[in-house]
Amino acid sequence: MSAPPCRLLVIDAEPHIPRLIALQLGDGFVVDAAADLDAAIGSAQAVPYDVALFDLGPDGSALALERLQAAAPDVALIGLAAAPTVQATVTAMRGGAVDVVRKSAGADELRAAVTRAAAHGSLAREVQRLRGEVDRARGLGEIVGESAPTRALLALVGRVAGADATVLILGESGTGKELLARTLHRISPRADQPFVAFDCSALTPSLLEAELFGHEKGAFTGAGRARRGLFREAHRGTIFLDEIGDIAPSVQNKLLRVLQEREIKPVGGDHFVSIDVRVVAATNKDLRALIARGEFREDLYWRLAVVPIQVPPLRERREDIPLLAGHILARRRGAAKTSAGAGRYPTTLTQDALARLMSYAWPGNIRELENVLSRAAILCDGERIRAVDLDLAGLSPPTPARAPMRASSRLTAGRTLKDLVAEAAHAVERDAIEEAMTASGSSPARAARLLGISRASIYSKLKTYGLS
Repeated sequence: MSAPPCRLLVIDAEPHIPRLIALQLGDGFVVDAAADLDAAIGSAQAVPYDVALFDLGPDGSALALERLQAAAPDVALIGLAAAPTVQATVTAMRGGAVDVVRKSAGADELRAAVTRAAAHGSLAREVQRLRGEVDRARGLGEIVGESAPTRALLALVGRVAGADATVLILGESGTGKELLARTLHRISPRADQPFVAFDCSALTPSLLEAELFGHEKGAFTGAGRARRGLFREAHRGTIFLDEIGDIAPSVQNKLLRVLQEREIKPVGGDHFVSIDVRVVAATNKDLRALIARGEFREDLYWRLAVVPIQVPPLRERREDIPLLAGHILARRRGAAKTSAGAGRYPTTLTQDALARLMSYAWPGNIRELENVLSRAAILCDGERIRAVDLDLAGLSPPTPARAPMRASSRLTAGRTLKDLVAEAAHAVERDAIEEAMTASGSSPARAARLLGISRASIYSKLKTYGLS
């Protein structure tokens, strides 16, 4: 099978230049023309060009080289000039051009320059791909941010990953707790073994027990065959137990034994099976409060929280929002490359839009940010997402902070610090639910997705707080 042709985009106001270049290059090259930068950006976003040749101009920066690079980062750039000066050539090379050639260059010289540029672009893409694979292999590629909280989190993850201790990840919904669990696994000595993730809130206690520990054939109605269970599926690897605060007391007892004895007993079985599994659990609930109410075993908590890791909410790492936004949009554009609309998928934001993102409270954290940017990218009309596009995504203004209650109204007889903390937590939860309902157009289902909780939970909380 013959190699695909090299695709070129020639950007020049003189229409005869692209035609001349096409004639000089001959077979094996497909040449398109663009008269100005706007047309070039539109073409480069719709077609995967290998090389773009642009009119250099007298100062080396004509046609806004920076904008062209931002619009088509994978395209190798060659400057074209009638008589390139040293200053213009240096400026162009510093700006990202891989070569500069004369418009009067012969066919052999031009073909050699284009071939070198295409090879350079191909190599750069391969390096980027390999870097992505290395990042994914290390598990750090998706954890984006340079703020102090993010750096501290990554440092802790690096120290903990090599140990085999049980880890408890704490944080609000949408902060990326499962991503962190996968990170721990990918940079751990167990990286080449299975990673099994499971949502503990998804099943009833009896089914949860069978799912985790396995069951024998006929152990209960519907058990037509034996099942190994997730702990055995994760043998020698890592099991991630999400929403650990939702498991019933009967399952808590059995999980405690698993952590203590490193063995499981399948439902309906009469023997124990040894396992070698690292356990990483996560919750958005206050387990200490559940312990105080008798809803969670304290001894199980200490078994799980050998190494507790607190994931900061997005509002506490606002400096990461520009990086996160760029990462999310670039990833979405990459995923959309095979679709008809991939060519116009924006990857940048205006300053007003970025300021809007930075000022928002983000009750749904990174999950909500992804939702907002994905919708804005679909609805925007230009190359960049504007503040008005974010408004179309239903982004509500930040909720004004409530005035603090006076001490005399809070510290009354018989009320402990625990009472005050519980009231404050309820107030924060109510505010987050109100904000999510506003952002979702009063749709409980959409509000639940923003907050990262189930529909049943959102309806229960709406009823609890008397919200319609």
